[in-house]
Amino acid sequence: MKKTQVALAALALVASTAALADGVKVSGQIDYGIQSYTGKGTSFEQGGWADHSSITFSGSEDMGGGMKAFFSLESGFTQNGDPGNGGNGTLFSRESKLGLSGDFGTVSLGQQLSPYILAHAVTQAGTAGHFWVNRIIMGGGLAAAACSSNACDGGTFQRGGFFIPNSVQYTTPSIGGWTASVMTTTKNGARDGSMPAATVDADKYTAYNVSGSLAGANLSAGYQSRTNTYSSWVAGGTYGLGDLTIGANISSHKDEGADAVGAYLISANYALGNGTSIVGGVARNDRSTEQTLTNIGIKHDLSKRTFVYLTHNRGTNGAISSLSERGRYATTGADNQNTVVGVAHSF
Repeated sequence: MKKTQVALAALALVASTAALADGVKVSGQIDYGIQSYTGKGTSFEQGGWADHSSITFSGSEDMGGGMKAFFSLESGFTQNGDPGNGGNGTLFSRESKLGLSGDFGTVSLGQQLSPYILAHAVTQAGTAGHFWVNRIIMGGGLAAAACSSNACDGGTFQRGGFFIPNSVQYTTPSIGGWTASVMTTTKNGARDGSMPAATVDADKYTAYNVSGSLAGANLSAGYQSRTNTYSSWVAGGTYGLGDLTIGANISSHKDEGADAVGAYLISANYALGNGTSIVGGVARNDRSTEQTLTNIGIKHDLSKRTFVYLTHNRGTNGAISSLSERGRYATTGADNQNTVVGVAHSF
């Protein structure tokens, strides 16, 4: 009996290994921390540095002639099993896409990260993830684009231009070190596909991104718009000076029927050696009640995939400094501070 059980276990292991060996992999990250936040005291924080925890199934198949088929299924999760971190209550709440790549570039379909959001991410110099997430909100969108609950017509981060369902995206091949991406939604809209036709047509989402290198600087610019709701643009880049990397961007966001809000971000990442680095940044917008976010943190690598960190963040006039409070933005309000100590692991 024991021999049979051992044989069956070995067969299952071989079968599962074979299933994953054909270009399919499982990856992800887990980031948990303990925070002290103004008015809230001490509590558990999800994604104190890396912005989120998630698991991803991905793979590709060589189809010959330089063409490949690929897929990516990514699900965000919290320590309590809630559908947070870019989730909308579905299994693959972040990205769920399928595409083809070749000499022509890349075409993908499904629920995908907006190229506008990507432009924001790559123009900051490694500051803690929750800092640039809040930084996007500082650029405007405290109404429609900041929507982050399931009551917001499409679920967490879909309404706000993060992960766009029913989307088609094309990315050019590299041309002189530069690439461009364009995304648009199909007729069933950028929400959950169950909306009446008249509402769906009024919810069309488009976004663009151009990225490349110039004189040693990595540059990126992005644009997004949602019909009759909002539009935004961002431009900036990063530049390396030995162990120091600096980043900066400027952006503008306009909700329908409201004035445009401009903002800027300056950030830096300095490697001290022995796996330790210091990051920091400051962001400010031009509202009449001007908001500022400042951030400083220290990160130490325990291994190639595990690190510990400590960050301190301060927001003024209602700019929220805590990632776990990101669904509660306000245009005005008191100053607040957030300190997080945590650990993150990638796999």
